[in-house]
Amino acid sequence: MNLKKIAQDKKNVSIFLSLFILIIVLVLTKGSFSKEFIEQGNLWIKNILFTKYGNNRTANKNITIVAIDNKTLSDDGWLGRFQNFKRSYYAQVIDNLKKDGASVVGIDVLFSEKSEEDASLERSLKDAWNVILGFSLAENLFPIPTFKDNALWTGYFHPYRNKYNDTVYSIIPQEKWSKAFSFEILQKYFDANPQESRGSLRIQWSVYPFGWSAHDKHVPYSSSDAGDIYINYLPEWSKFQQISFVDAYNGTYDPGLVKGKIILIGSTATALYDKFNTPQGIQDGIFIHANMINTVLNQEYIVEVEQWKEVIILVALTFLLVLFTLYVKNRVYQLLFLLVWFIILFGAEIGYFSFFQRLFTLPIQLIIIVILTTLFVTGYKYIYEESGKRALKWALSQYLSEELVVNILDKFEEVKLDGKRMTVTSFFSDIAGFTSISENMEPEELVRFLSIYLKEVSDIIMHDKGFINKYEWDAVMALWWAFGWDEKEQATLACRAALAQQTKIQEINEEFRKNHGFEISVRMGINKWVAVVGNIGSVGKKIEYTALGDSVNTASRFEGINKLYGTLICVGESVMEEAKEFFVFRKLDSIQVKGKEKPVFIYELVGEIGKVPEEKLHLIKEFEKALEFYVVGNIVEWKEIFKNLHEKFNDGPSLTFLNRCGKLIEDGVPEGWQWVYRATEK
Repeated sequence: MNLKKIAQDKKNVSIFLSLFILIIVLVLTKGSFSKEFIEQGNLWIKNILFTKYGNNRTANKNITIVAIDNKTLSDDGWLGRFQNFKRSYYAQVIDNLKKDGASVVGIDVLFSEKSEEDASLERSLKDAWNVILGFSLAENLFPIPTFKDNALWTGYFHPYRNKYNDTVYSIIPQEKWSKAFSFEILQKYFDANPQESRGSLRIQWSVYPFGWSAHDKHVPYSSSDAGDIYINYLPEWSKFQQISFVDAYNGTYDPGLVKGKIILIGSTATALYDKFNTPQGIQDGIFIHANMINTVLNQEYIVEVEQWKEVIILVALTFLLVLFTLYVKNRVYQLLFLLVWFIILFGAEIGYFSFFQRLFTLPIQLIIIVILTTLFVTGYKYIYEESGKRALKWALSQYLSEELVVNILDKFEEVKLDGKRMTVTSFFSDIAGFTSISENMEPEELVRFLSIYLKEVSDIIMHDKGFINKYEWDAVMALWWAFGWDEKEQATLACRAALAQQTKIQEINEEFRKNHGFEISVRMGINKWVAVVGNIGSVGKKIEYTALGDSVNTASRFEGINKLYGTLICVGESVMEEAKEFFVFRKLDSIQVKGKEKPVFIYELVGEIGKVPEEKLHLIKEFEKALEFYVVGNIVEWKEIFKNLHEKFNDGPSLTFLNRCGKLIEDGVPEGWQWVYRATEK
């Protein structure tokens, strides 16, 4: 397996899929139907940001709204219906505001028609000389000339409405050689209060070279290619200072709300229609102007990230998302990975807006990229990898259980084929006297015999999650957890497989006796310890995935040791310790196997707990009692017990120790008695 080639292939696939995804996103962004859908989604997210995640915005104390409110139009207010408002009412309010030191007064009312009381308002405008009137640029409606000539200046009312959701996010400060109402007020306020321009206002850096300026105070446009400026709306909990129009008319207000302030006169009454959709809900037009002025006075501007930078970010993120998703094999983890990435990126956008008031404009494109990444990477894996996996699955299924094959394919990159130290359980089996059996059979008959035997035992091994490492004629070598996952039940599964094989051998012996005239006995050895697992051989010629190490050799020795004790399944101490909760074991001996210096304890695997006959359990108890005498060198007592056990149960291990007893009596128990047996055969 060339890991470098796999890694390079994934990079190439990532580049191709990333470009493909970006092209689709570009087409969707520019398409007639999809463009509107995407824009609506981006605006929905923009509304959330504008509403919930702005800076700690507060109303500037230099702004006061004189509201033509419900109180003004009520019977208690006595000024009457708005349709019957007299121009003298405005004149009286302007006079009072002038008297109390208002800096600039902006009136959000269109005086486009003459009336009987124009003279009083004309006089007040002329005397105050700080009033700015508005006009409708869209409808080409202006204040009557006498008002226009005596006002300080005029500016157009209408804010910039988004064409997709009719929401006001911004105001265009200058259009057709005229300034917007709110910006004209700001300009005159700075003219009248140069100390405010130098003191409370701070010049803030902007990445954009274009914007609106007043006394060298740069106000950045929403983006580098737009002519509008975002309104940083106040949150619901923050309110502008207000005076009811009727109180301004009667002079019953706090003069501190007027002196040196920007005064905005406009309607807020429920019955009056001068309302707009905003990110904070429906608001009266006078509050649109107040929020725009507040944004500039507080120097809290919302500016879009340059689109070329945002495109670079999207391109890089697309490539990284595709690349990392290709490396995540488990589909559940893949979806979780994309979800976590989406949450992180969207959280970063919220944080960037909250702390720096910088707005990403393509969040829906990011969502589409995440969705397309999921679809295309999954499709790629299915088309290009699943076909290979199906072939590999078929090949592995000849040696492994289906459950284990699926596990390997899901985690195949975790499998280290070049050699890795890991804890594995090794299993060896061999048919007793196979050489004699094979000599009396024709080759074709021998092949049929082995096919039946090997199929039955192999099915059992694979069913219990074992890996059939190799066949050597009748001999079978199997491994548990040779692919790198530390499964705590590996020795237990190996024991279960060994017992199941012995049961199956008893069943197929009837067929062998009938067809071939003999029965077979199979010896098995199991050991669990650290081994080196990986590919062994000549790369490009012939290699074998196998396990090497002392623990593997010891398992092979255990299989042969069965001949010494007349047992069928011999296991090491590590196997017994893991599986003793499920199986009955008999302690056999402490031996020094051929080729090894260090002695090991060996055990006979007898059967599952609850399925071993009482007679057999009694035998094991008596045998282990005799073994205790043997350990301390009490020959007479342990000889007698072994003799009785052999005669009563025809027990192989008891016969082995009985013979040893005779030799020790003949030769004498050596000085410094050590009960370790040195095996001289494999």
